[in-house]
Amino acid sequence: MGNKNKIVAMAIVATVAAAVAPVLGMMWLSRQALIEAEHERLTRYASSVLERAESSLQATQRSLQSLSPLLALPCSEEHIAQMRLITLNSQAIEEMGYYEYGQLRCTSWDRQAQVAPRHQPELAFVTAAGAGVALEQASFVLDGPSMMSIQYGAHSALVHRQRFVDVVLDQGVHLVLARDGYGLVAQYGTPISPGMAGRALRGTGTQDFDGFFVSTLSRDGWTAAAIVDGQQVLDTMAREQRWFLPVGVLMGLVLVLLVLRVSQARLSPLADLQLAVRKKEFIVHYQPIIEMRSGRCIGAEALIRWKRPDGSVVRPDLFVPLAEESGLILPLTDLVVESVVRELGPTLRADRALHVAVNVAAQDIKTGRILDVVGKVLAGSGVRTEQIWMEATERGCMDIASARITLARARERGHSMALDDFGTGYSNLQYLQGLPMDALKIDKSFVSTIGTGAATSAVIDHIIAMAKSLGLHIVAEGVETLQQAAYLHEQGVDFAQGWLFAKPLPAADFIEFYRATLADYGSGPEIIRAPQATAQTAPLDS
Repeated sequence: MGNKNKIVAMAIVATVAAAVAPVLGMMWLSRQALIEAEHERLTRYASSVLERAESSLQATQRSLQSLSPLLALPCSEEHIAQMRLITLNSQAIEEMGYYEYGQLRCTSWDRQAQVAPRHQPELAFVTAAGAGVALEQASFVLDGPSMMSIQYGAHSALVHRQRFVDVVLDQGVHLVLARDGYGLVAQYGTPISPGMAGRALRGTGTQDFDGFFVSTLSRDGWTAAAIVDGQQVLDTMAREQRWFLPVGVLMGLVLVLLVLRVSQARLSPLADLQLAVRKKEFIVHYQPIIEMRSGRCIGAEALIRWKRPDGSVVRPDLFVPLAEESGLILPLTDLVVESVVRELGPTLRADRALHVAVNVAAQDIKTGRILDVVGKVLAGSGVRTEQIWMEATERGCMDIASARITLARARERGHSMALDDFGTGYSNLQYLQGLPMDALKIDKSFVSTIGTGAATSAVIDHIIAMAKSLGLHIVAEGVETLQQAAYLHEQGVDFAQGWLFAKPLPAADFIEFYRATLADYGSGPEIIRAPQATAQTAPLDS
């Protein structure tokens, strides 16, 4: 009897140990994974701060350089208005001042005659672009913390230090920024001791000391460190894991699978996309739209791109469907509209015939939300509503009643509406007649059949005839060959886009392309016979 009880007891102990062991192992592994993930998170913060610091410095330098040479009379109303306008339009600059012989003459606030005399502060360092930087400078007229003074020529811009580390932080994280060789510039987040800040800035890479997790990076003459109390992180993890042991005695394997599932959820594509949206890791490229009759670039389609911090670009077909399903397509659409006005605003103001087409999600077509968003962005920009076209897909207009209301409101405000990817959804004459549209875009899947003898090649003729019968402008997508362009021109298609003319381009490259077609304007449809680029394999959204 005693041996039996002993065997039973040993079996119980072995069973409990077998159940607890994987949980304890998972707890240890999860602790190590947490530390590694924490360092990676801190490294991303440090990298973001370096990018923020350098971009703030560069933006301030450009603002100062715009006043050199000074075309207005120094300290005249025009001069003060120029400084004030730069201050209002800059995200970094708080105040601006103008010096003569080291003495402050006037500021972006008003003429300096009303303010006590001030001299230019001593410079800490000079940038490669020739701008001098002083780490301590009081406001010209207000009481408050001192700011950094960035000087170029006779002008000086005052910038709060926080602008150099102004990134979105999680609770408990602290950021410190220093200029190499000149000491601490700015701090942000949970307060820490000066000794801890100095020690973090002297290190490199990931570090653990005095119970703190630290990641330090250096770039472009800046050094940034992200710091978090490691014990608090581990204590939080321990509190969350206390239930592992008692439950693990009974269901260790189930808990292991659950932890794995949670870990996978944290690394899911949706979580990755949500983080990218918060960090605004997206850029906009512009694919030129060509007028077939003249060969002139009359507009562009704005296409979003996901550019990760490492420089790699995620294909749109890998994240746009997920963004549409999750609702993240709405902030992405807002970002596209803001980018269009910011990047192409001057060009659009200079040529009122130029337009940019923005893709509108099904949810925005249903609710009309996008109209207010565009209205707010355009307000005060000088860009007209007629220059922002909106593109909706057939599937996005499935709710005909709601779509008709939104499209009509958009046209009342001056926007032109285009039905995108026509032919891939519910294409019929009755469907088109029910929607207030201005243009129809033929999907590239039909354009690609031109000259191939495919069974579907005749469909494009019916689409063109249908659009003409309704008085709609016609835009052909995905034009890649001279044969396709010549055929579309002969059939009376108004506009075309595709890699035959140009791939989707960054803003600066698009502006250069647009100006080049203006220089060639008047040569007629010569571009159809002699394209500027040979056909290439086009991307999924070209």
